[in-house]
Amino acid sequence: MTSTNAHKEPQPAEAPVFLDEKLRHFWERYGNAIYVLIGIVAVGILAKGGLDYLAVQKELEIEKAFAACTTPESYKAFADEHRNHPLGALVELKIADEAFLVGKYPEAQAAYEKAVAELPAGPFQARAKLGLAMSQLRAGHQPEAETALKQILNDEGQYKHLRCEAGYDLAELALAASRPADVDKLAQQLMQIDPASPFTERTFAMRSESGAPALTAPKAH
Repeated sequence: MTSTNAHKEPQPAEAPVFLDEKLRHFWERYGNAIYVLIGIVAVGILAKGGLDYLAVQKELEIEKAFAACTTPESYKAFADEHRNHPLGALVELKIADEAFLVGKYPEAQAAYEKAVAELPAGPFQARAKLGLAMSQLRAGHQPEAETALKQILNDEGQYKHLRCEAGYDLAELALAASRPADVDKLAQQLMQIDPASPFTERTFAMRSESGAPALTAPKAH
């Protein structure tokens, strides 16, 4: 996420930059986790005992089909064919990310919604939730996006870095809408969640820009 430019006021409906600078690296960083998930699925089948060799072979076939995907069309076909399967949900996340990057926000929103519904709780689902909120914002559905971001921010079971990023996004929207009191509240809340987060530091800097009395921003370790 890029920090707020002091010389250019963002428009109220303008989404903070989030996915644009992260998505291109996401799959490189977490690609191996997909194959770990494949292994977990296979082990789970074997552990149940009630499923036989054919079930294991089916999982291996799904793995091969996933590995063979190389084009947007093939990924979409895989996701359509493997609904309610973890790999199908991960492909929906990939489709959503790619749609977001090229500005197809309604398509991204639809794919993120599927990913959120089908992915198990964890980092991939968390990413999908934040992506959904940002695609809603870019598609012009700001009230829904703010509600989704607040849910992420206030979810104590969610990852701290994700909560702080959602709070920073909300602070940018509050600053654009000339709501300094909201920026102040968000800065204080992020301080309680994770004072070392770079998003907390940026929100405190934004707080000063909003016209609130200056405070010392927390320093990352």
